[in-house]
Amino acid sequence: MVALLMGTIAPRQGLEAALKSIAGAPTVVLITGHPDPDSLGSALAHQRICQEYGVPCTIANVLPVSHRQNRAMVKLLNIDMMQVQSGDDLAQFKYLSLVDTSTPEPTIDLPADLKLFSVVDHHKPAEIDCPFVDIRPHMGASSSMYAEYMAQGLAPLENIMGASRVATALLFGIQTDTNDYQLATAADFAAAAYVRKFTDTDVLKRVSRRVYSASGMTVLGRALENMVVVRDFAVAGVGYVTAGDRDAIATTSDFILQREDLDTVLVFGIVEDRIDGSLRTDSPSVEPATFLTTVFGKDRSGKPYGGGRADKGGFQIPLGVLAESEDREALWNIVDQIVRSRLAKVVPEIEREYERQHPETNGHHHEETRDRFSREF
Repeated sequence: MVALLMGTIAPRQGLEAALKSIAGAPTVVLITGHPDPDSLGSALAHQRICQEYGVPCTIANVLPVSHRQNRAMVKLLNIDMMQVQSGDDLAQFKYLSLVDTSTPEPTIDLPADLKLFSVVDHHKPAEIDCPFVDIRPHMGASSSMYAEYMAQGLAPLENIMGASRVATALLFGIQTDTNDYQLATAADFAAAAYVRKFTDTDVLKRVSRRVYSASGMTVLGRALENMVVVRDFAVAGVGYVTAGDRDAIATTSDFILQREDLDTVLVFGIVEDRIDGSLRTDSPSVEPATFLTTVFGKDRSGKPYGGGRADKGGFQIPLGVLAESEDREALWNIVDQIVRSRLAKVVPEIEREYERQHPETNGHHHEETRDRFSREF
């Protein structure tokens, strides 16, 4: 593995050396989860750097681009991505690169001979063995790290035809993952300043425009109606949400956090065959990944159901055979009860406040099914 940071080779030099060693070998950047601005900007920059060193590189995704802003980004910047249905679709590639994550997409089985080549991420460090690893939790965005590589001479934007496309993607990635620079470090600002010179301002304005779809407003309305508040913490169940609207759960969390007496918000719903939730916090005492692991625990393989970083997190819990239930109302009631009971481990008053708001609720409904599902995770 190339030595980085604490070793003898700086990240920019390490990536260059690693790429030179695989010149000509087909590589895929497989985005984990639903593509977002930071992963898209990082993937586009990685692809461009690969081209500089004769490494054919394809950007691929398994889960769809679900958020309206992200779909606009893909369209306006003409980001070509390969839609992967199964591991067989990746058989043509020799190497795998991960950006904005250190974990490959869990919903498919990767080919046994697809070798992990690189990981560039700004989340928590992980034990990884591959030719190039650069994980820096102090950075606000992975896009900042790619901008830094380029600023230091690795496929610099000054020498790239159509540099505005890569620069705009990187700047939008930095902007979104640092919450409009509220969480940006000096390194993030330096990276943004470098790519800003090459950015297409008109395109950036268009992709940055925040709008709520009609269905997104419906999700927000359900959250406001069902919200339970305990001191500075709020939880809201929003019922069933289509896969295409799943990002409305996160944007609803962002919106509710603007309420002046709240510093932590959790919003959840049922998306297809899983519970999907989002956590947002301004509290210095709440670490999202730790909070979500404490509340929801880990699956049988030891992987946490949730994760996050400084001010935001998310979780997904498979419903298993319960997803086949034809009684949607009963299933939602079970999910709603389980999430509240789990939250009560860290916010004990949550059940009492819910019962105060819903005195008609019989806490014993669906108890047997709820307890059986609860033991599954």
